[in-house]
Amino acid sequence: MRKCLLIEAELSFNPKLRRITWDWRGDAITEGSTLYYGVHFVSAPATINPGDRIVAELLLRAYPEDSCESFQVGERIWLKEGPLTRAEGTIIHRSEHEIPNDSALGILGQLRKGLR
Repeated sequence: MRKCLLIEAELSFNPKLRRITWDWRGDAITEGSTLYYGVHFVSAPATINPGDRIVAELLLRAYPEDSCESFQVGERIWLKEGPLTRAEGTIIHRSEHEIPNDSALGILGQLRKGLR
């Protein structure tokens, strides 16, 4: 079994940047932190347009090797693509899950199928 960490966040996407799709991979950072964490969308619309406001689940790739302690409910979060701020918002839920697969792609597939 492998542990994974999901955070759910209310996000507002930058109205000046291009649209992205649910398979976008970027980095997340929280207020007061200097560390960036790689993330994958687990649940999000198929297409996210500039200016959209959504609630999405994100998988933090560094977990469980890193406890990702800065990603707590109520914390501000920014999704980054290099120097660009793709979205900003607030974490509304944090949950740990056990998935019977080691690969990140396998974990994403299982989570997207609802095997939480």
